[in-house]
Amino acid sequence: MAQFSLIPNPTFSATASIPRAGADDGKLTFTFRHKTLEELRAMDEQLHKKAEGKKAPIEPQADYLMEIVEGWALPDDFNRDNVIVLLKNYPRAFDSIGLAYTKELMGIREKN
Repeated sequence: MAQFSLIPNPTFSATASIPRAGADDGKLTFTFRHKTLEELRAMDEQLHKKAEGKKAPIEPQADYLMEIVEGWALPDDFNRDNVIVLLKNYPRAFDSIGLAYTKELMGIREKN
């Protein structure tokens, strides 16, 4: 029987499916930080404020990801500069990573 605790693990892993032009989606596994719903709401508000009026809100998106991601399964270091490279090269990466995070945090499981 699985053990349950009122305090969740501080991190969890999930795989994001990132669309790539001319190729199948890339699968990238992240180690995410657990956040409460209140923390996520505050982060979302901050993201929207920072992104307001910007053509490409990559900097605010990178800041957001640095808050929820602990690391990734890439040989490249997980740091803000490399997150920006990912976001610039794969325009849908932010949405895909956020969706993978939310699904795992909320326990939304897809059946095969």
